Amino acid sequence: MRSHEVIKKRCAIYTRKSTEEGLDQDFNSLDAQREAAEHHIRAQAHEGWVLIPQRYDDGGFSGGSMERPAVRRLIHDIENGLIDVVVVYKIDRLSRSMADFMKFMELFDKRKVSFVSVTQHFNTDTSMGRLTLNILQSFAQFEREMTAERIRDKFAASKRKGMWMGGVPPLGYNVHNRKLEINPQEAEIVQYIFQRYIEMGSTTILVKELAEKGYTTKSWVSRSGKHHKGNPINKSTIYKILCSQIYIGKILHKGTVYEGEHEGIISKETFDKARAISNNRKPNESPLRCKAAHYILRGIVFDEDGYALTCAAVKKKTKRYRYYVSTQAVKKSYADSDLRTVSATLLENVIVDQMRRLLSRPEWTKKVLANPQWGDISDPQMEQKIIRALENFGQLWDELFPVEQERLVKLLIQRVVVTTTKVSIELRPVGMVGLLHEIMPDVKIEKSRPTKDSPITIEIPIKLRKRSGRKYITAPDGRDLSSYRKPKYQTNMMQAIVRGHQFSDMLDKEPDITIKQLAQREMLDQGYVAKTIRMTQLAPDIIEAILNGRQPQAMTLAELMRPFPNCWNTQRAHFGF
Repeated sequence: MRSHEVIKKRCAIYTRKSTEEGLDQDFNSLDAQREAAEHHIRAQAHEGWVLIPQRYDDGGFSGGSMERPAVRRLIHDIENGLIDVVVVYKIDRLSRSMADFMKFMELFDKRKVSFVSVTQHFNTDTSMGRLTLNILQSFAQFEREMTAERIRDKFAASKRKGMWMGGVPPLGYNVHNRKLEINPQEAEIVQYIFQRYIEMGSTTILVKELAEKGYTTKSWVSRSGKHHKGNPINKSTIYKILCSQIYIGKILHKGTVYEGEHEGIISKETFDKARAISNNRKPNESPLRCKAAHYILRGIVFDEDGYALTCAAVKKKTKRYRYYVSTQAVKKSYADSDLRTVSATLLENVIVDQMRRLLSRPEWTKKVLANPQWGDISDPQMEQKIIRALENFGQLWDELFPVEQERLVKLLIQRVVVTTTKVSIELRPVGMVGLLHEIMPDVKIEKSRPTKDSPITIEIPIKLRKRSGRKYITAPDGRDLSSYRKPKYQTNMMQAIVRGHQFSDMLDKEPDITIKQLAQREMLDQGYVAKTIRMTQLAPDIIEAILNGRQPQAMTLAELMRPFPNCWNTQRAHFGF
């Protein structure tokens, strides 16, 4: 008879220790776990078990998270079919989270990988073995939660005693033997901040003064030896200092104030004065939740200095206005920021308009698809199908929900940089191929994934015009940059044009009456009547655009009331058509 052939099984040992304490020893906890696992593998040599040379050791990592380097390498090797058996000392070495452990078991089942614990004997091939494993894992998670609860209780008890429990040291203090000690040089900065704020009541001016003096936030070295450099002090930092009761010798924990073991830097009277001023002058938070609204450029729009523009919203009466706000203006001073705020709706209209224009141009599509790194699309019929599909992108865009519009924008655009004179858009060509897969799911486009996506940058010259208290984005010559926006009916302009024609008809029917007499009879200002009558001299297409809500976005009633050229072509240029 032929002897039974033993199937080789590649075994990987995973070890873990929650803290780094003792890892520098010649024989540490990880070595002990690995030695026990190696003995177990040698005992199963008759079953074909063979230890692979790769080590999977996580020293100083908690079992409550999957974010561990060795675990990531272990998962990667399992998915690539390099491991048949995973051996651990105890199951809580692999994970202390029930949810994460279930993910491991799903991966093991999918890849036909066995899981073995040296000190806990069970067989995952049977239902009883799987039940035993789940019970053991439940106890591991229970132990983890109890440990976390004990740590929280100890932390709260220490805070009640006024002890410093770690974190970033506050400006004005050094940490010595886990206690806060006053740093004389930094304490002078804190005292200066309180004194000057009480005198001026303005964080904007104070930020400038602190920058001129070269004052920065706390510069400190962590226990691991990493140096954290101080940064310029901004408005947010000042408000945090003014509201921190650490500086009057107190410790705050979950809304409750306790007497601290450290000395205060300022008096309670000074603290109360500054707190009262900051409570009155600190800008109120917007009542509108920006997260609830869709900002399609969220996270990809920046100013010329590389700082992100954040989302903001305000509500006036029944109307809601969305903005992208310069973070530097918020932290330092609006007066020193050239950009300050930009209307989210107007900026998004400009960006979307450029996307629609480019995607509808066949030459642009051919240019992108001709690049070999995006794939080989040599079939002329296929190319025409793609061109026709992208020409209808505008119609598809209008039918999408806002969340889908935001996703598509981030698929096609890598970065948007806004300045006072131009908008730069970095387009991702590989995103266009992804878009084709979405709008043409039935068509197979063979493509090779590029190693690096090379963005294509287009620049749009702009002019930020402020009219009637609002800021508009137009071309340098005043024309609109977006032609796809929805109609916006300006009732006041429409009414003024209608009344102008009515007044003109009255004068035609009564040749002897003057504008002054007409104004007196209608109980109106003579200048108003004359200005509205002059609107009848507008070019017909301008009047039609106003009545259809298609006038330039920066066009206002006040501008219509001012003198304008008589020539229709000059009028169109004057009003931005």
